[in-house]
Amino acid sequence: MRRKGGTAVLAAVGLLLLAGCGASGGDRATGAGDSRGNSAQQPESAAADSGGKAAGGQAQPKAPVADQPTVTRAIIRTGSLTVEADDVNKSRQEAITVITGLKGQVASENTGDDANGNISRANLVLKVPSTSYDAAIDGLSKLGKRLQIHQESSDVTEQVVDVDSRIRTQRASLDRMRALLAKANTIGEIVSVESELTRREADLESLLAKQKNLALQTELATLNLTLTSKDTPPPSTDPDNGFVSGLKSGWDAFTATFSALATAVGAVLPFAILLAVLAVPALWLRRRLRRPTPTSP
Repeated sequence: MRRKGGTAVLAAVGLLLLAGCGASGGDRATGAGDSRGNSAQQPESAAADSGGKAAGGQAQPKAPVADQPTVTRAIIRTGSLTVEADDVNKSRQEAITVITGLKGQVASENTGDDANGNISRANLVLKVPSTSYDAAIDGLSKLGKRLQIHQESSDVTEQVVDVDSRIRTQRASLDRMRALLAKANTIGEIVSVESELTRREADLESLLAKQKNLALQTELATLNLTLTSKDTPPPSTDPDNGFVSGLKSGWDAFTATFSALATAVGAVLPFAILLAVLAVPALWLRRRLRRPTPTSP
């Protein structure tokens, strides 16, 4: 009976092992069949795609790619304009009207009169929005005969982006320093954190001032307008050259050097007189003390 019981147990274990192996083999077979099915389906889908292209004549459109973020360029625009006008004073008033109509302003003004007291020359430094710069040039050129024009533009986009990034970083740093200050326990820690906090706040104020200056330069263009009458020729921009110019420059340098030496001598002379007054009695007394005293026989 014991042998029969042991044999039955061994047979049951063997059946369980065989059932497990059969199940695993079925899974592998199923997986192989799926892979073959997928490989068979891929050519069908490829054929369907090629058939779709052939039937439609064109390939299916791809999904649209997201647009890249655009960067607003920061441009500083400056220029100078010289206009010959019949009546300088009248043209000056008209220029101010043109700039005011474009929401600009007169930053500075300098005028010159002729022998009769009439305004014969006017120099105006104008500030106008950069978007209205071209309109300002066109409007001011109509005041008379345009003699010369000069325009410049500078791209400061990198500077603006750099300053903005540094400001964000500095503000985050200040927030961390304030958090450290709230956690400080000793007087030494408080003094150290407050000192660093003050320094970083000063750096942030400097960056904010630079940011404001860049914003003003990019938002407002600078235009230097010169109005002249017909009898007043425009100033020559060519430098003086030749022997006369060299002689004049040499004489100016000589007189400047002589004036500097005379100034130095005049500054030292009072001290020299005072030293002489003090040194002469001192030398006389020194010689008298060194004179040998006569010895009695």
